[in-house]
Amino acid sequence: MEQMLFVKGGTFLMGDIFDEEVQYATPVHEVTLSSFYLNKYEVTVEEFAVFVHETGYVTSAERDTEGAACKEDKYSALLVSRGAWVLDATAGPSWITEANWRNPQYKQSSKDPVTCVSWRDAVSYCNWLSLREGLPIAYDVKTGFLLDAQGRPTVNVTQVRGYRLPTEAEWEYAARERGRKVRFGNGRDFARSSEMNFNAADGEFAFAEKGDCRRKTVPVGSFGPNSLGLHDMSGNVWEWCSDFLGRYAGQPQTNPYQREGMIGPRCAARGGPWVGDARFARVSTRMGWVADDRCNNIGFRIARSK
Repeated sequence: MEQMLFVKGGTFLMGDIFDEEVQYATPVHEVTLSSFYLNKYEVTVEEFAVFVHETGYVTSAERDTEGAACKEDKYSALLVSRGAWVLDATAGPSWITEANWRNPQYKQSSKDPVTCVSWRDAVSYCNWLSLREGLPIAYDVKTGFLLDAQGRPTVNVTQVRGYRLPTEAEWEYAARERGRKVRFGNGRDFARSSEMNFNAADGEFAFAEKGDCRRKTVPVGSFGPNSLGLHDMSGNVWEWCSDFLGRYAGQPQTNPYQREGMIGPRCAARGGPWVGDARFARVSTRMGWVADDRCNNIGFRIARSK
């Protein structure tokens, strides 16, 4: 795909490098990565629609409309993901459980990032794209295992030939411009609503300027890229990763891939959403949901091993 950017591998320190007590982001540890490719944009509504049209695929949200109750704490509500997150200035936050990728409960263009997609939806898209381009599939969708070129389960991402989600380490390395010490995925240490799509109306932070909350996604590429050419690595939507949300190891690692979760089988997500404040947009922030969960502030971008 022409939008896939080459990311040269290297070694960096992964985790809470600013010592800001980011949950699950310690200990800071050394990671060495092989080179890989990452899409410059999040997968769009238009691109996902082609997948659905060609395959007849039915997403998790369309198969199961049972939703979660609204949480009293709007930040903890981000952890629950079987519905649409809605901000209402008069009534407060609420959940709309009928949301799906066709109607996330706010207006989108075809160039906005697709939302209301589960991890399982995202890896199904990856497998479809691989087959479309004559590549071996990257996932056993049922078990969640990565597959090598011969279709065997593997924990070595360099042996995966098809399109896939980035690992957490790859995602953070790319968001930080090949591991540079930087707080946000646009290459800056300070967050402004004019430079990324997040809820700048909430919270008082030394690393963010007060501003607006757009209350929705924006078309991919609406803001400038980081130095690698990657757009929206902070804000717009959470982005699914290949890994489960596991504890960091203290020792150096090479091409890490977390197959075991620390709080149950939760798949990792990175980047922060349009509804989250600046804390969530930090590149060290981690989140996790189970494979069939989804909401209207999570999407994905695709990767490939070199």
